[in-house]
Amino acid sequence: MYKMDLAICIAVKNRSNLVVYQEDPIETYKHIASEIQLTPSDSHFPPTLNRDATITLNLLPKLLMSLRMIKTGNDNWTIIIVDYESTDVNVGAIAHQILDGHIRFVVEKNEGHFSRGSGLHMAAEIARGRGHNTLFFCDADMYFTSHYIFDKASEIIKNDKVYYPICFSFTQPDHMRGYWRTSGYGMMFISSQKYFGVEKWQHNVSWGEEDNEMRRNFSQDEIVREKAIGYYHQWHPNSFIFKNLEYPVKHYAGKAAIQSISL
Repeated sequence: MYKMDLAICIAVKNRSNLVVYQEDPIETYKHIASEIQLTPSDSHFPPTLNRDATITLNLLPKLLMSLRMIKTGNDNWTIIIVDYESTDVNVGAIAHQILDGHIRFVVEKNEGHFSRGSGLHMAAEIARGRGHNTLFFCDADMYFTSHYIFDKASEIIKNDKVYYPICFSFTQPDHMRGYWRTSGYGMMFISSQKYFGVEKWQHNVSWGEEDNEMRRNFSQDEIVREKAIGYYHQWHPNSFIFKNLEYPVKHYAGKAAIQSISL
């Protein structure tokens, strides 16, 4: 029987204490208006609405707290965070406050411009050095209310497949409406052996494309893709300006964002 020794790999810069403005969800998501629906969640975990109509986002702390809440005594997890010199909070201190005594964690500081691809690969290298047999590449703005995808991942990984769970993504700050993000391939469960046998995560200088480059490593038969219970993407502004905030290139660069690296 496959026993999942899991490393949850996260690359982050400034996703713990952000003040942002609301967007018009009708205008922002008009291209998928027919897909917008009420949240399937019974839990309510929206960001903080301030008196001046701004919104405070605590994305990474909420992710870590949600993982702490769903972890069971049978889980063998380590959360590995590669922090690109965040200035909004002390990521190590936040991780210690939330996770110490509950989930093992590593916070690795990395200098230079933020690169999600490079950071995820660095986390994978740390996981390999620690002997983890399974990797979950996870963004800092996710949230979990169920253990479902971890149970499902264990079943899938033992069959040498790659698991791309589909999250429910919120389209407004109150977290009451959203859509199933069927087009995204940014987060996946994969065995360490399989990951280190293919092309690694690529360095990216603006938002996007590194996930598509990774997905091209696998045939359709190797991929398991399904909507996952209790797996959510927290609301944040959907503009390229917000998404590229910490990247050296401040616009969406598409395939030009990808640069090969040697780590």
